[in-house]
Amino acid sequence: RSSGGLDDSRPFFFDGKVAVASRHSLRIEGTAMAWSVPQLVRRGRSVIPESSISDLLELFPIDTCLNVKRGASRFFMYEEHTPNKIKDAAGAATTIAVTPCEFGALLAECDGSHYYWTAPMASVAPDLLREKFDWYSDLHDESDRPLLDPRGPSLWMGTSGSGTQCHYDVANNIILQLHGTKRVRCYSPSLGLRHLHVFPDAHPRARKSQVDFDDVDFGRFPHFEDCPAPSLDVVLGPGDMLKIPAFWFHHVENGKLSYSNENAIDGPSASLNSFSLSKPMLVAQQIFKQGSRLGRGELEDRIISVLRARGVRLLENLNINNPNEWIERNLLEARFKPIENFDERDTFQENKVELTKRQ
Repeated sequence: RSSGGLDDSRPFFFDGKVAVASRHSLRIEGTAMAWSVPQLVRRGRSVIPESSISDLLELFPIDTCLNVKRGASRFFMYEEHTPNKIKDAAGAATTIAVTPCEFGALLAECDGSHYYWTAPMASVAPDLLREKFDWYSDLHDESDRPLLDPRGPSLWMGTSGSGTQCHYDVANNIILQLHGTKRVRCYSPSLGLRHLHVFPDAHPRARKSQVDFDDVDFGRFPHFEDCPAPSLDVVLGPGDMLKIPAFWFHHVENGKLSYSNENAIDGPSASLNSFSLSKPMLVAQQIFKQGSRLGRGELEDRIISVLRARGVRLLENLNINNPNEWIERNLLEARFKPIENFDERDTFQENKVELTKRQ
C-alpha cells in the first residue's frame, strides 16, 4: 500500500507475487482490490521459458505478416483518420510488412529508426495463444472476465527507446511484461484534464497528450509546467504486472535511455496487454445510445435544447460554479489553442468551425 494510505489518489504497491501453478495456468496473489488506481504486482522472473524476443517470435508461423510501424520519432500513437476527423498530416509513422524473423532482426539492430508493433495474439499466432498464454484470463478478477476484450490479449514489441505517447484508454488495461523492461508513468484523469494538454476529441490523435515529454515547449503548453509528478513511475521487468484503470493516463517507454530510471535495461521490450470493458465505458455507451434515439424524428432545436439542459446539469453535478471559466481553461486553453498556434500542417483554421461544433 502507498505511504499515503488507501485512498483514491495514489497507487497501491503490492508485495504479492504472480505464481505459475503449472505450464498452462497462472495465479495472482494479493490483487483483489478495486480498479480505482493503478496496481503493481512484482514477480521478478519471466512467466514464459523463452529467453529472448527472438525466441518468442520463432514460435510464430513463419509466413506470418507483421505490420510494423517505423519512425524517426521514438514515440508512436494510434491515429484515426476518418472523414469526421479534422485533417492532420503531422507525425505519421510509416508501416512496413515483415516476417517474424525479419522483425526480430530489426529489434536487435540499431539503424537509427524506432520500430513498434502490436496486434491481437489470436490474429497472428493462435497456436501460441493456446499453448503458452491460455491462462491470460486469470490475470483478471473473476468479475471482470465476462467483460474481456473478445479479441483476446495483444502482444506489444518495440526497440529500446521506443514508446507510446502519454494517453488514456477507455478500457481497463493489464500490462504483463514478458521480456526486457518498460517504464510506465501514470497520471490521474483529473490531471490530464488540464495539465497534459490532450488532443481534442475530433482530432485523429484524440486521447493523447500533445506534450513532447522529451522537449517540452512551455510556451505552447503552459499548464504542463505545474503538472504534479506522476502518481506512479515504475520500471517493469519480466513477470511484473501493472493494472491501469480506464481513463488513467500512462506514458510508456521501452528499454533504456540516458535519463531513464536506472532499473531499465537497454534492449527491445515485449509485453502482453489484456483489456476489459470498464463501467464508465458501459455507462457512456448507454448514454450515446439513448442520445441517438432522441434524434429520431425530433426537430434539431429540440435536440439542442435537451443537450444544453443536460450539459448544464452535468456541470452543476461536478460543482463547477463558473462554467465559462472552466471551459476556457480546460478545453480552449488546454486542448485547442496549442493546435491553433502550432503549425499550418494541422490545417486548424480550415477545420476550426467544424471542430468546435463537434466538440
